[in-house]
Amino acid sequence: MKVSEVVEAIKENIINPNSLQLVDDHEEIQGITSMYQNLGAGYVFMLKASESSKKYMESALSCKPALIITDFEVDTFKAFHGQVNIIYIEHYNDVSIEMVELFYGEHISQLKYIAVTGTNGKTTTSHFIGRLLSELGLKVATVGTLGIYDHTYEKVVFTHSTPTTPMHFEFAEVIKYFSLRDYDYIVYEATSIALDQRRTDFIRNELGVFNNFSPEHLDYHLTMENYLASKLKLAALSDQCLINADVPEYRSAMDDSFHFSKYQDTYYRFSTDIDHIDLVVGDNQYRVKPKFLGEHNYINLATSIFALLKLGYDVNSVIEASDRISPPVHRFELFSKNTYDFILDFAHTPIAINESIVNAMRYAEKVDKKLIVMVTGIGLRGYEKIRMTMQEVPENLHHLVLAAEQIGYEDEYEIVRMMQASLPATYDGTNTVTAVSRQEGIVKAIEHADANSIILLTGINEPQHYRGELLDHDDKSFIYDHLEQ
Repeated sequence: MKVSEVVEAIKENIINPNSLQLVDDHEEIQGITSMYQNLGAGYVFMLKASESSKKYMESALSCKPALIITDFEVDTFKAFHGQVNIIYIEHYNDVSIEMVELFYGEHISQLKYIAVTGTNGKTTTSHFIGRLLSELGLKVATVGTLGIYDHTYEKVVFTHSTPTTPMHFEFAEVIKYFSLRDYDYIVYEATSIALDQRRTDFIRNELGVFNNFSPEHLDYHLTMENYLASKLKLAALSDQCLINADVPEYRSAMDDSFHFSKYQDTYYRFSTDIDHIDLVVGDNQYRVKPKFLGEHNYINLATSIFALLKLGYDVNSVIEASDRISPPVHRFELFSKNTYDFILDFAHTPIAINESIVNAMRYAEKVDKKLIVMVTGIGLRGYEKIRMTMQEVPENLHHLVLAAEQIGYEDEYEIVRMMQASLPATYDGTNTVTAVSRQEGIVKAIEHADANSIILLTGINEPQHYRGELLDHDDKSFIYDHLEQ
């Protein structure tokens, strides 16, 4: 493909088509990207206008791209017009989607897609759907917060990938990778921000799954109405939808009668207990006994089972497969070291924190142990989110550790003060301790534990952002090292 062919494909969005003069049009284009980290010689570089993106131009020029497409104002980069082909466009997202289809269309059409949206549980639900399909003999990739996984549950590392839902061209490269390996499905997390930015508008989903809805990402969406509108965009991108009927905000997306509920009379229904899930499918009842614990995991598994049933898979085969699978890592993961018992749970939104602690309380009661919980204030997510999280902490825990994490450039001591000020009144100096980092919080939790207790660690168990640095961290590795000292 030549530069002139690309220009022809998007000519309706070019601001100055009559004055456009190509510097060079004899070499074949080698690829396309919007990430300067992925840019190579002969590539098309999609440069979106922003306050910080002008600095990417210099890096781009050093890579000798074949063409730069940008929605900056015409002649913003006039000084470089003689060095490289630069065209100025309007409607950046429209052009990005056209470019994805031009460069990757044959690969996109080779696969089927299932998208999962909601405030909590997108990661676990996506992985459960992928693992159920894999158990049924299909080749399935999973894309989301934990990264990109193949059908053997091995992580596939790409040069650069945006967390959760990749950007347009990143996602297209992922699709190409699995298309060339004859995959059947990609199951992915569709975040509200990605839907608003139209990152997946070039994908036609076989199924869109809507699992829950509560306040989140309001720093981006500003209002709950905007947040909901972004979520609901998934319905228009999907051939059919599976809706949690217990969420009134999602009911407008119901396209038939085959949806699920814990409380209403829907075609798919479920109830959970400490060690099993009861399902109702039409007039038939089933029981699933997973190999793991956690009611929030059970809810996500029930949702995933219903997703496959809505796609027409055999109910008995899906139920059998559900008895064999496990959740993704750090989703209510139990392990022990020395005399200490731990639960790792990647809960980091207010509702998820509450669900995680309630499930841990039930488990601790079952095994007759005291529960020590670490809850984190996440600096990168804002003080309002910290306040909301603390208000969701159940009362009467045996001991609570409050720790700041993912601090960024925020004041960790102020984060901890905010956490203390927002707690239920039953917590004071007799049952609460504070820490200014995730690692310090883990140490303090261990100091208050013994053989008759279990420690729940919530929050973001990942490398920690601190003052512009990314500090390597993994809870389990840190615990093992600490207890071996």
